[in-house]
Amino acid sequence: MSTIDFSKILGDMLGAAKSQLADKWPAVESLATSSIKTLAQSLIDIEEMSLKGTITKEQAALLLNMHKNTAKMVLLSVEVVGIVAAEQAINAALDIVKDTINKTIGFGLI
Repeated sequence: MSTIDFSKILGDMLGAAKSQLADKWPAVESLATSSIKTLAQSLIDIEEMSLKGTITKEQAALLLNMHKNTAKMVLLSVEVVGIVAAEQAINAALDIVKDTINKTIGFGLI
């Protein structure tokens, strides 16, 4: 079972993404929320697999990158969000939970 508070990291990640996207947020809110929720759940899953010893650091990094890229692609599907804005939103969402995640799983994933 995860030691990370899903609701807390989801709220923090959404707040960071919303701040980065600013005036574009209303156009992407629904898709961004869904994608960031999936990304947050992926972090929980990675932590659980790490605690069980069923995933290596390299596999964890690959899994995170896969989910990060998926979230970025979803944001890019909305015409008003450019590549830089999508990347900044995802990076801000991850940066806000970086210390919590890295400390909990015991290695520098983010």
